[in-house]
Amino acid sequence: MKSKWNLLLAALAASLVLTACGTSPEAEKNSTNGSANVVEETDKGTVDENEVTDTEGTDDADKSASADGKENIMKDAKLTESDEQDYAISVLPDYTLTSEEPGKDSLMATGNESVFMRIETSPKEDGTYDYLLENMTAGLEASGNGDTPSELTDEASIPTGEGIENAKVFSVKAETATVTGIILERDDMVVKLTIYDSPEEEHFERFLRMGETIVSK
Repeated sequence: MKSKWNLLLAALAASLVLTACGTSPEAEKNSTNGSANVVEETDKGTVDENEVTDTEGTDDADKSASADGKENIMKDAKLTESDEQDYAISVLPDYTLTSEEPGKDSLMATGNESVFMRIETSPKEDGTYDYLLENMTAGLEASGNGDTPSELTDEASIPTGEGIENAKVFSVKAETATVTGIILERDDMVVKLTIYDSPEEEHFERFLRMGETIVSK
């Protein structure tokens, strides 16, 4: 009987040894690496989410600052109707809206008649936009002594606002001035603006902001 118990205990001990040996060092290593990889990927995902959130917050802040800048520039502007054309525009102090001839007005800087923005509006009809765009670029080329006008594509140089569509801006350096042409559609009009500014473009942003306010009467 005693010998049977000894044989049973020996068999049980051998089984435990074989079970322990079944877990290889390589398996333990793989198991450990798998856990480490999961933690690393999780941490990386957390960082990416924070980066996206921070970027979105920065974009919103930039847009808000841009809107506030426009409001500050135009806070003292006065809505003025054209005598000759079917539009109204918000005019800043130190600028005066005058009619040159039928279909053309000038928004002039007080005390400096060489700095002004010519305003022309036409009813939105088939072909009008393309015709005025071609006319505008040809005029800029003539002002630049044959130099090809450069298209401005940065957002700060392009008019924006509710209802403004198909806005394009071109510019050329003349001998004593910077000449910029702007064309856009709004309401039932095609609007063509030609800005004659100093070489340093000191008045460009104010002309641009005023131009953004042009609406049908």
